[in-house]
Amino acid sequence: MRIFAAAENRPLDVQDLLVRARRLARHVWQHFKDDRCFEEAASLGYTSLIALVPLLAVIFGIVAAFPVFSQWSSQLQSFIFSNLMPAAGEQVENYLATFLESVSGLTLPGTVFLILTALLLMFRIEVAFNRIWRVGRSRSLTARIVVYWAVLTLAPIMIGAAVALSARMLFGGVAVQAAQNPVLYRLGIFGMTWMVFALIFVLVPNRRVRFRDALAGAFVSALLFELAKVGFVAYVSNANYTVIYGALATVPIFLFWLYLVWIVVLLGASLAASLTTFRDRPRAGGDWSREAELQMAFRLVGHLWRAQRQGQTCTHEGLLALEPRVGERQMLGILGRLEESSIVVRDDAGDWMLARDAGDLTLRVLYRCGQFHLPVQDGEPVHIDSDWDRVYATVLNRAQREGLRHLDRPLRELYLEGEHE
Repeated sequence: MRIFAAAENRPLDVQDLLVRARRLARHVWQHFKDDRCFEEAASLGYTSLIALVPLLAVIFGIVAAFPVFSQWSSQLQSFIFSNLMPAAGEQVENYLATFLESVSGLTLPGTVFLILTALLLMFRIEVAFNRIWRVGRSRSLTARIVVYWAVLTLAPIMIGAAVALSARMLFGGVAVQAAQNPVLYRLGIFGMTWMVFALIFVLVPNRRVRFRDALAGAFVSALLFELAKVGFVAYVSNANYTVIYGALATVPIFLFWLYLVWIVVLLGASLAASLTTFRDRPRAGGDWSREAELQMAFRLVGHLWRAQRQGQTCTHEGLLALEPRVGERQMLGILGRLEESSIVVRDDAGDWMLARDAGDLTLRVLYRCGQFHLPVQDGEPVHIDSDWDRVYATVLNRAQREGLRHLDRPLRELYLEGEHE
């Protein structure tokens, strides 16, 4: 269920675009801070440092297992280090090459532990992205095994195939022109980085992500990634870490670089996730008061009931469009309480649906499951925006005058009564 507001028939000016851009920037920054992405980047950077050797060992091991790709594995390794590890890339490459050579001597338990360590990084990335996209449930164990194994096997094969198939062209006429034109070469690297980030933003979260949103977030990540490489090289060149750390200077430098990379990636992911909930215009009023959240729960369940009657589900964006006066965090908080009580549930695509028959649900059930405020004694005013709201207000008035038994009417009857008015 997707509802889009009608566009206003007036031309856009530069000032209006700047205002919207500032509002979007504030929205993304708030999203980024709410998800504690700085702390998450530090955690992912440390996990990446531990899992990097196992991950590269699995990738290069799979590539080397195919003779057609083995001659390009060294070029692939040099490409990864030169473009993803600036400044300390040569030293890190030497260390990692030594570690990767020792991997071949591992026993079976050591190999299993190596693969599990690589999977640990992938698990942490999925958890971080699910938090950014407000996904409360991760993939099942079976789905994770399938996805992770596909990434660990198919991705290296596809990369090796791309390198092998394009090598002759790259080192032929096209690559000669690229080598003579550094701008063309950098644009090619930027485009590839952009697409890789976009695919990550689409595939990793356990929900549907619009490809245009992923492209926008990936563009910002790719742009900031290129700027970070230039800035990081300039910083390391002027900061003499060897004076403090000596021969171990490569480790803190590389760890700091991984931290920057994950900040860039998570910022782009926050932008892609924010675009699904960002509104061009401010909401009419603020969030609903704590006393009115029971009414919002009643309305949200009604939207899910209506979708259920049509054999459909409600997307996250669809519910926000149906309730433009509620904030994303408040809506997810209400739905989370309903989900804990098994009233609503999310499917594998991340869409919301009713988990119970609306004929078995009542306002009393909603009140108890979510620990909501019941405004029947203090006469809290009710928002009247629809026929459902009028029915809701009528029930509360009767419960206040005649007793709480009126809260036991099935929600299905209340929704049907509202639709027939």
